[in-house]
Amino acid sequence: MSISDTSFGLTELELSDLIQHDENLVVCDLRKKEDFAKGHIKKSILVQYNQENILDVPKLSKIVLISKDEEQSKKMANALRSHDFNAFYLIGGIKNWSKGFYYTNISYVGTGYI
Repeated sequence: MSISDTSFGLTELELSDLIQHDENLVVCDLRKKEDFAKGHIKKSILVQYNQENILDVPKLSKIVLISKDEEQSKKMANALRSHDFNAFYLIGGIKNWSKGFYYTNISYVGTGYI
């Protein structure tokens, strides 16, 4: 699978539908803590990710990665897919999300509060 492959990219509408209907969905925001606090997608969690640290989620979960633009999340989704995770990314990144944001006091970000 090539990094330019968009077959595992999700549109805003597709992600919105998954958030409402898929109980096994894990939405991971790869942005900085400050950016996450300023606005994130409902049910998303802040994740610091690198290829040596594969996410600790059940392989049956559907993982959607969110980044500022789609480049980082596409690369990470591709890496997870190479380890047999059901991983996707939001096409266009967070800047293409228009369905509203949730805000968090930055002191709570990364504390398990979210």
